[in-house]
Amino acid sequence: MKDFTEDLLRLFSSRTRCRILELLGKGYDHPEDLAKKLELTRQGIDKHLLELHDWGLLERNAIFPPDGRPKIVYELTKECRQLLETLDRVGMSYMESMIDRAETEIEHLDSKLADGELDEEIYMKKVREIKKRWKYRKLKSEKD
Repeated sequence: MKDFTEDLLRLFSSRTRCRILELLGKGYDHPEDLAKKLELTRQGIDKHLLELHDWGLLERNAIFPPDGRPKIVYELTKECRQLLETLDRVGMSYMESMIDRAETEIEHLDSKLADGELDEEIYMKKVREIKKRWKYRKLKSEKD
């Protein structure tokens, strides 16, 4: 795997950064408001925002409220929106392939059961193991 890809995966491995991107996908927001919504410190949010900004995923803008000082807000860049859409497509494709693989394994067991090569108890145990290993129920519910 290329270093850039590893670094990008590390960036997205943070649940907090993903939640920030999710919130900013709905529009711009101020760091203080993000901290409140995510129940984190402002300092922690600032650290994540800086890293996302350095990666070119966020842009900073100033808004000028009629009463008060300008506020710095963050929003997703066009490139970030495109990246997130691409990641969603890749994730869905991978999820479908995992479902297909689990279903293929179960169909193979179905054939063995029908041919009398497995008894029903062992068949059920193996089907449960496959569904657990592939997180089948979760995948199916997310797909539907």
